Amino acid sequence: MRLDLIAVFALTLAVPTLPAVADPVPADCAGLVAPLQAIDGYAFQAPPAANEGDWCVFDGATLRTTAADRPNFLASRVRLQGTLDDGALVALAVDIAGFRVQPKAGDRGMDDRLRSLFRLQTAVVSGSAAVNGQVGQLEIRDLTLALQDGAELRLDADLQGAGLDAVSILAGSLTRLELQWRNDGRVLRPLMELAGERITPGATGIDAVDATRAVLGDLVAALPATILADEADKELLQLVAALPQGRGRLTLALQSSAGISAARVAVAALSAAPIGPESLGRLFAGSQVTVDWQPGLAP
Repeated sequence: MRLDLIAVFALTLAVPTLPAVADPVPADCAGLVAPLQAIDGYAFQAPPAANEGDWCVFDGATLRTTAADRPNFLASRVRLQGTLDDGALVALAVDIAGFRVQPKAGDRGMDDRLRSLFRLQTAVVSGSAAVNGQVGQLEIRDLTLALQDGAELRLDADLQGAGLDAVSILAGSLTRLELQWRNDGRVLRPLMELAGERITPGATGIDAVDATRAVLGDLVAALPATILADEADKELLQLVAALPQGRGRLTLALQSSAGISAARVAVAALSAAPIGPESLGRLFAGSQVTVDWQPGLAP
């Protein structure tokens, strides 16, 4: 019995004591705004934060730059909440009201239509993201961009191997996406005109819109049939035909067993036929897409 006790005691001495694992803790306001303060070329400005529970609240905030060809960003109210684990940000929630993009008056490279779109629009931005360490992925939930005139984009996504920083997000692989988009019938026209003018030099107005619509139709036609569930291709073609004025709601879901990484997107973009069946087949290998387009819904 004495030998057994001596052996247990010796084994206890031989095995190093593991450090205590710290529990996740709420992030303070300084830690939450640090990533904003670190954006190259921009200065974050806001009044002292107020606290609402674990939320840091700023009544007015701006990201300003002196660069003439880069816009400023403004918000009437910003609420941030986060969680730290061993000093690293592992969860973040945002709620931004009165968000606006403010182009510079001296930026001659910005098209007047885009400048007007930014000037007239304010948005509400909200959502959350958290690192799920058990499965090694970043989980984005209810990320919503709602424009004042009714257009709205909402998405959920899972990124394998990603964390809450720009570098690891770009290195992650998209394994799940659920997207809902509500078209107000107004925002897309200037964007489609701008795109069409680059697709077909010399095209303007409706001709430019038609050029963009034709490319979108070719893209849908080139999607591999193996990735499209039910009648997803028909739903997408109905959506394309309705653009830009067609009001309605698009619901799209993607599941990818292999994951879609930035590297795979780059390879597809650099291929001889970026929107050809072969290139898209490699990009979406192991994926399945479901689509539902509901036209005529009032935004």
